[in-house]
Amino acid sequence: MNRGEPEDLLERVARGDRAALLALYDRVSGTLMAVALRVTGTRSEAEEVVQDAFMRAWREATSFDRARGSALAWLITLTRNRSIDVVRSRRRRALHEEESAEAEPPVVAPGPELALVDSDRAAAVRLALETLRPEQRAVLELAYFSGLSHSEIAARLAQPLGTVKTRILQAVRHLRERLGEHAPTDRRG
Repeated sequence: MNRGEPEDLLERVARGDRAALLALYDRVSGTLMAVALRVTGTRSEAEEVVQDAFMRAWREATSFDRARGSALAWLITLTRNRSIDVVRSRRRRALHEEESAEAEPPVVAPGPELALVDSDRAAAVRLALETLRPEQRAVLELAYFSGLSHSEIAARLAQPLGTVKTRILQAVRHLRERLGEHAPTDRRG
């Protein structure tokens, strides 16, 4: 038997032989690239698909069974399936982007009066933030400006979760008191 046949190389790959994987790549990557390119339609996606197929072959070579077909057929199937996944993912992404674009209301630039009100409100908020105790300001900034959850803040600051929650609550109450007419209204009902 020729030691360079894909079946033999794949059996060596199953035993962890990296040189066999490279030899297998040299032997069949062109064919797999043609399959991936035909399905995906783009060279960059096809290259990723072929790389994914060989990574999967490295991990799953032990599942190859000569009795069920040739090594090349097995690799083509891996490549084709991954290519189809990539195309479906691309379509889902495009559909989601279309739906998101349709759902977003058009952006209307504020008039000069509204811009002045927003500017005044922003200045008031900055001044109110400066009046917070440093530990309150720190947790509030992490929660609202960095988007961290209470648990993430507690972990980052090495503080108990209850302490973080209390500080955020105290900071929000303090800001409401300080902002007065600039405080946004509660729309929860």
